[in-house]
Amino acid sequence: MSDQNEENEGTFWIDEETEELVLDEEGQEERFYVEQELKVDDNNYLILVPSEKGRYEEGEALVLKLTEKDDSEVLSIIEDDAEFDRVREVYLQEEENNQ
Repeated sequence: MSDQNEENEGTFWIDEETEELVLDEEGQEERFYVEQELKVDDNNYLILVPSEKGRYEEGEALVLKLTEKDDSEVLSIIEDDAEFDRVREVYLQEEENNQ
């Protein structure tokens, strides 16, 4: 894996008390609510909303790919535009079906 890909990955855990996903990038913690987990083309993705925005407040969301690295799960940025567009399309279809 290239150094650039490693820079775009972060470890995470779930804070069971607050039900927030805590993303740790080089000692910097960011907290999110998991809005949705998607499986697209045999890959798993998380739709995350910053916890300071509130769980149900509309706004921007972060879409990260859930992958395995050294027997651990890591979240990584989707760098391929076509892959991101496909995940977005599936997310919007599921949102439409749930209304």
